[in-house]
Amino acid sequence: MEVAASAGGGGARTADDIVAKHCNACHGTGLLGAPKVGDTAAWKERADHQGGLDGILAKAITGINAMPPKGTCSDCSDDELKGAIKKMSGL
Repeated sequence: MEVAASAGGGGARTADDIVAKHCNACHGTGLLGAPKVGDTAAWKERADHQGGLDGILAKAITGINAMPPKGTCSDCSDDELKGAIKKMSGL
């Protein structure tokens, strides 16, 4: 089994990398009510109810509804998750 290439000390993964690999399966289609990538209105509504971008990040870290903690990116840093959320939400 191969370990991720970034384990060798490279920089943080880009938001695009994380969204493509870990977020798109649900957020690309809106699976199980996940806000879709690019649907800024849906993301803003969640942000308004969850304490802004930091509130959404907190829910992403702990998990919400059908989404497990950190989605499927258990090794993502908080900053990487926040970048992915910003990329998906447009916020």
